[in-house]
Amino acid sequence: MDESTATKTTRKHPVNVADLRRSLGSQRAVAIDYFLESITVISSRSTEAPVTGSVVIESIEQGVSVLGSVSFAWEADCRRCLEIVVGQATADIEETFLSQAPTGSDAVELEDDTIDLVPVVQDVIGLAIPLAPLCRTDCAGPDPERYPTKTEEQLEAERAADRQQDPRWDSLSQLSFDD
Repeated sequence: MDESTATKTTRKHPVNVADLRRSLGSQRAVAIDYFLESITVISSRSTEAPVTGSVVIESIEQGVSVLGSVSFAWEADCRRCLEIVVGQATADIEETFLSQAPTGSDAVELEDDTIDLVPVVQDVIGLAIPLAPLCRTDCAGPDPERYPTKTEEQLEAERAADRQQDPRWDSLSQLSFDD
């Protein structure tokens, strides 16, 4: 599927599972190669590059289970310097589609022996996008000269200095509440 024929949308990609449901335990592998709209979570987002992967659909009692994984590209703002960070992530898919799914269950309603994998893929991507990535593990932030990184010893020395009492409160230290 090339990008010119696929619209970047949340359109449905129905998979008919009627043949699987005729025999309990039947399986079918399905390749995933979708162009989806970008999914944004905080300042991280999936790119519009294709989402690829595969799932195995298996017939279970009253429905089908879907197990597999997808890979997708993402980009975000570095949490320290705000430069763009890009990466690749993989998300596992574990979903159950049931006819007459019980109210309050996590199962998706199976209608007309057809399942749509797009909402499932979008959900797992939204959960797998890194929320606060770094461009590098040693990223010093936006202005290293103004906001230098500090060692743990330096931070502890600053905390100790902050704990020193203001001399205007010295007279209060002489109070005693013991009778």
